[in-house]
Amino acid sequence: MQLKEKGFDPVPKFTRPEEPPAGYFRLLFGRAPVHTFSKTQSNRYLSGMMEENEVWLNIDVARRMGLKSGEYVKLKNQDGIISNKVKVKATERIRTDCVYMVHGFGQRSKMYRKTFHKGASDSQLITKYKTDPIMGGTGMNVNFVTIELEA
Repeated sequence: MQLKEKGFDPVPKFTRPEEPPAGYFRLLFGRAPVHTFSKTQSNRYLSGMMEENEVWLNIDVARRMGLKSGEYVKLKNQDGIISNKVKVKATERIRTDCVYMVHGFGQRSKMYRKTFHKGASDSQLITKYKTDPIMGGTGMNVNFVTIELEA
């Protein structure tokens, strides 16, 4: 009843997210058990376990693009922002229309000596978001990227 009184649908309907444009992938990001957000990448013990992030790419898509795990690429988002170079991880564990990377890498400041230019920054590539009209939460998995082969 409270939602209806505020002018909202009391039973919100599912809204299908926007599909990636041709040649683009939905950018997904998350954490790794080794690191805490972006605060531990410069810890010498932890960086030894995970020195840089990778971009997960569906193995069939990687084959079609002529890419193998360990090769470097750059990502370019829908607004023209280009990432640092990042290693490809060709895997069956991701959909063909998405890429995934661990958050917290891709530092561009030389003050971060151990993490400077190690991997790519998902934060840098997130230039748009959607706000839920009822609860106000932000959806950031609405950004799309292409794979740039010259790394």
